[in-house]
Amino acid sequence: MVSRYSFAILVILLLMTGLSCSKHVEIRQDRQVSDLLAEAERLTSQSRYDEAVGLAFDALKKSEAMRGDRLMQAKAHLTLSKLFLQTSRDSLSWEHAQAAESMAVRERDDSIRAAALLLKGKICSYSTISAEFNRDDEGISYLEETLGISEPNDWRGISIEACYFLCELYVNKNRFNDTLDKDLYAKAGQWLEKAEDLDSARQSARALSTRMRFLRQGDKTEEAIAYCTRALEDSPDNDYLKRYQLYDHLANLYLKKRDVPKATEAHQNYSYYMQMYMRQKGDDILQDLQTEYQTDLKDRQIKSRTALASLLGVFLLLAIAAIIQFISLNRQISRKNKSIQSIARSREMLFAVIAKDLYDPALAGIKDSHTLDFIRKWPTMSEDEIRERCASLSEGDEPMDPTVVNYISDLMISRKKSLGTKGLSARELEIISLSKDGLSDKQIADKLCLSPRTVSNHKYRIYGKLEVSGNSEMLAKAEELGL
Repeated sequence: MVSRYSFAILVILLLMTGLSCSKHVEIRQDRQVSDLLAEAERLTSQSRYDEAVGLAFDALKKSEAMRGDRLMQAKAHLTLSKLFLQTSRDSLSWEHAQAAESMAVRERDDSIRAAALLLKGKICSYSTISAEFNRDDEGISYLEETLGISEPNDWRGISIEACYFLCELYVNKNRFNDTLDKDLYAKAGQWLEKAEDLDSARQSARALSTRMRFLRQGDKTEEAIAYCTRALEDSPDNDYLKRYQLYDHLANLYLKKRDVPKATEAHQNYSYYMQMYMRQKGDDILQDLQTEYQTDLKDRQIKSRTALASLLGVFLLLAIAAIIQFISLNRQISRKNKSIQSIARSREMLFAVIAKDLYDPALAGIKDSHTLDFIRKWPTMSEDEIRERCASLSEGDEPMDPTVVNYISDLMISRKKSLGTKGLSARELEIISLSKDGLSDKQIADKLCLSPRTVSNHKYRIYGKLEVSGNSEMLAKAEELGL
């Protein structure tokens, strides 16, 4: 009799658990397209591009399943186009920008159409790799069409970006000329002035990089130095991103003037503010990860308690066998809760260890003097010293797992090295290395099994990231950064 009741309760438990889980899954799957796209934007700000692309594709599939809502499909295509453009996949970015524009035309939505045209203009700007292979004029037509839509509607943000990129395209048109074409340079200046008139704050990285490209192309070194100096005076000390970019420009400008002391001072300031910016960005990302983890933990706890409350209503109607079965199941749930709490404590400690270079270690509850000494000293240590200090920690009263020691050591070393990569991909670093060996584009292409045009595309993106205008400047910049 008892076994029969026990079997019945087990079946009920499985049904209730399955129902609870299915409801939980339905809640997850029933996320709105706008929520998915907003989450993709958030992940993009953290440079978690692969996760953001996955969410954007989910939003696209969900909007396609809704059929009638073509505007949401267009927004999903726009998000994907931006993501692919940020990760240097121009052909995919172009494909989704085209799809967004087509849908916007059919639905007569000028805001999405203007955004799609702006993206197409950006893609054309980034694809200029040589005098023979460029899309400058095509990009100019797209951006002028963008302004034709945004200006009557007073969409200032889109208009500002369009003007900045029009200046970039006219600078590009002058890039491969032996002598500066004054007419093209004047047009670039006109678009830059219009952009800066609209963009009164001029706080964006685009405003700074466009102004510096324009001044450097015109060989206006003194004017560029004055511009950077004024911008430093106007920017708050905690705006680490803008200040490290300004000091980077100043270091290059002073080097061009052969003023080594000032170039050295500017480079030291550049290194300081770059580290502060990376630390600030890492702290923001860590906080988001902690919040995400805590939210997920609360969801699991709520789900567990809801399932338990549902089961209690069923168990009250059963006999002694049901009570015995309930006690057994309750013990299992208690063990699971302890396991979840144990995992939570472990992850919180891992967050504290990884974050030790981002805030006061004492706030993480780390009191051991040897550990604190190690935390304070690690940024200036060599790789061997870091591993040696980790090993010494593992010999204390509370040994540290060797796998964790190696993981943390590698993480710290990779963070230090990543400060100088300027966001370059592994392929781009490989091309820089082969270029330093004196190989031509064709020889690099043969060695990497690529086409010469692909190598040229990679080099153009390298020029943009390193903010240089040619192969020799690229090699000099790489030497400076220790790449």
